[in-house]
Amino acid sequence: MEYGVYLNQYGDARHQTTFDELFAQVDLMEELGYDMAVVGERHFYEDGFYDPFTSLAALGARTRSMGVMANIIILPTYHPVRVAEQIVGIDHLVDGKSRWGLSLGYRESELVNFGVDMDDRVGRYMEGVHIIKKLLEGERFDFDGDHFSFEDAFVSPEPIADPRPPLFGGGSAEIAIKRAAYRTDGFTAAVTVPEQLEADITLYKQSVEEAGKDPADADVAIMVDGYVAETEEAAYDALDPYMLDLHEKYISWGNPEFDRRPTFDDVDDQCIIGTPAQAAEKVAAFRDMGVDQFIFRTQFPGMSQEAATQSIELFRDEVIAAV
Repeated sequence: MEYGVYLNQYGDARHQTTFDELFAQVDLMEELGYDMAVVGERHFYEDGFYDPFTSLAALGARTRSMGVMANIIILPTYHPVRVAEQIVGIDHLVDGKSRWGLSLGYRESELVNFGVDMDDRVGRYMEGVHIIKKLLEGERFDFDGDHFSFEDAFVSPEPIADPRPPLFGGGSAEIAIKRAAYRTDGFTAAVTVPEQLEADITLYKQSVEEAGKDPADADVAIMVDGYVAETEEAAYDALDPYMLDLHEKYISWGNPEFDRRPTFDDVDDQCIIGTPAQAAEKVAAFRDMGVDQFIFRTQFPGMSQEAATQSIELFRDEVIAAV
């Protein structure tokens, strides 16, 4: 299993994350032996958010052996030719070690404000994935679809990754999981509650086989929230109130998981919060379910750099080493 850290791109009045802090985290991660730095996408966030392509390019230019991953890109808001070109550039920065999670998006403002009707998400996504895959595989072609149309498109140079950088489909609904199996190379799971995740992975692998592909080649990535400290109490103290503050924002953005501000009791089964021994037990369970890329999000809006690096270091030294 490979390990990455989801870096905090959110601004916050309590502590404003800077690129210098992200660079310091990436330098530490590479020194510790992590496999990838991971970022996501968000728009119209009052305290600010660094966009994913800028972040990946900046971080990728810092790394020597570590890869990068987008988890996720809201694909319907982009022209796929431009996305393919950006993927190639970043793939060259990290010597072919990039991965790309792609989703429909769920927050209406993050779609309609870019001119994308909610009803057009699936069509734009499907055409986008098809176009990006062909371009990254070196094809030169015309296209005339319902959402995109162009002539004689290609990307040059070609990516370093062979045959191309892997694309991951995200989601939790059955149709989204099957879409990931049929249309992309991997699955980035949206739900990390163990029982549901195990069922989702089973459905995904079955769907990969139905699509005529080898399940052994279809990776599963998950992002898990949490914090590791010398004591369980210290881990909860480090996250309080920052992690729950972010979960509360998700509700206001239309995420249906909760209808009120959650408590730690509400989210404990999908998080890793505690001592290295407690964390290692949970991580090993995810590995045994079939997870290939484990992404740890341990810094939330408002948390200090010191708190983040302590958890990043302890997770690598005492959790990953024990799994």
